[in-house]
Amino acid sequence: MSEIRKIAVIGEGKMGSSIFLYLNGFDFMLTWLCSSEAEKEKAQKVFNKKTKFLFQSGAITEAEFALKSETTKITALIDDIKDCDLVIEAIWEDAGVKKTFFGLLDKVVNSDSIFTTNSSSILPSQLIPSERRKDKFAGLHFFFPVPLRNVVELISCTSTSLQTIEALDQFLLKIKKKTFLQDEAHAFILNKIFLDFQAGAYSLFLEGRLSYKEIDDLVKKYFFPIGVFEFFDHVGNDIMLSSIQNYVANLNDKEFYVPLLSKLKELVASGQLGIKTKSGFYNYPPDVSNTGNDFPEQEFEDYKHKATEQLKGYYKQSVLSVIELKQCSREELAEAIQDYMGMETDPFAMIFSWHYLNQFIV
Repeated sequence: MSEIRKIAVIGEGKMGSSIFLYLNGFDFMLTWLCSSEAEKEKAQKVFNKKTKFLFQSGAITEAEFALKSETTKITALIDDIKDCDLVIEAIWEDAGVKKTFFGLLDKVVNSDSIFTTNSSSILPSQLIPSERRKDKFAGLHFFFPVPLRNVVELISCTSTSLQTIEALDQFLLKIKKKTFLQDEAHAFILNKIFLDFQAGAYSLFLEGRLSYKEIDDLVKKYFFPIGVFEFFDHVGNDIMLSSIQNYVANLNDKEFYVPLLSKLKELVASGQLGIKTKSGFYNYPPDVSNTGNDFPEQEFEDYKHKATEQLKGYYKQSVLSVIELKQCSREELAEAIQDYMGMETDPFAMIFSWHYLNQFIV
């Protein structure tokens, strides 16, 4: 394959639609494969609304508006993507569902097509549908919201050919994204870096002295632009549950993550998935009632300081577990975390000096 020109995006959820609408801003023959005729109609309305707005606002010309309509297809028929160069799958985060679907695609889509999964927690090698596709299969993990995140995690399997990696790297360059290349032994390191931090934040809540909001306020004050529990609700507690279960599946010691997983299971079972269901760790719109505590002020401030140091320890542990592997440069890791979390400052400033990091990262 000399160049990726025809692209199929699969999945009409938050990630699938975000990837499709972002790619629609570039010069590709683009097909959006939806799960049903009803979802196709919804997707068509989203596409029509966006392109009409771009035209009416002067962002695109009449000729560009017409070209987008000509080069874009929204469908519920698998046969409509049989001649694509690249498939980007972004369906439900379930390995069995994904593998079954890739098996269907493999029988229809031409043998030269590159298959990729946008999974944030399932190794791409688990999803390879056949021998003929194993050298043309990889992970292509975009971060949400796609237009605002520059880094894309490109995850190679042991069977992924150098030609496939180069083609995907050139594709990402064309769509103005920066490749963060990892092999499967170190896949999803940006998500995994925060797992201990997230589980630690929930263990602090279980001590009974800080609310979700008070913990999130500490996180936003000292660490990241969004709190742990806000992040869960924004992503979706069902998606976070599935992802964390995949992350810890191969760990020897899972006990630390059990309380958080139990809480996520409880929320999912009760339909409290976060913002999309208007209830999760928080209610939406937010409950503005008094959430004060009965602790003496100085005692409470001392406890918050202790809690911050605990969070700092979880974060430091997670970062060290990655940087000691020397899988990427100091700058690459910092840039990726900064982009992933939407930070304006050095993501390691809270826990390390650059001088300290130099002894670990080449």
